[in-house]
Amino acid sequence: MEYSLRLNGKQDALWLEKLIESKNFEVNYITREYNSLFLHEFVLSGGLKITAYDNNFPPDHPAASYETMFQEEDFIYQKTISYELENNQQYELWYKTMYEISFAILESLKVNGVFYHTSGEEIFFFENGKYTFNGTYLELLQTHYGEFLENIEYSVFTKPHN
Repeated sequence: MEYSLRLNGKQDALWLEKLIESKNFEVNYITREYNSLFLHEFVLSGGLKITAYDNNFPPDHPAASYETMFQEEDFIYQKTISYELENNQQYELWYKTMYEISFAILESLKVNGVFYHTSGEEIFFFENGKYTFNGTYLELLQTHYGEFLENIEYSVFTKPHN
């Protein structure tokens, strides 16, 4: 399964490396260049791969924006963090870790972001220190990972009435 977190800030990969190391995971870090784009890959033993890369398009370019259900205007982003989870015996651990790392990234960098499944289904939006969740995913988090929600400010997304 694949998920992505788009951020409206451009930071080097060092902060992500330090964050992952602080969790005491066994990790293999690789930097690659692909079409003049630097990819920073963190492969955690057991089934989670995290890749960070910058969006090299200028903010006014269409490829620098992401259409999201959470805003009327497109979300302008500068960095993408993508997650690939193997469907194995440790899937639940890595699924939880993916959320934990995403929350830590947003809160420590103090940037806005949108988190979504690569199928296009959006999970949450983070803006000005507050989360807005897709109700389906909020219910899943409350049921299985309620400890994540205890110390954050959040609301449920409701579509505006026209």
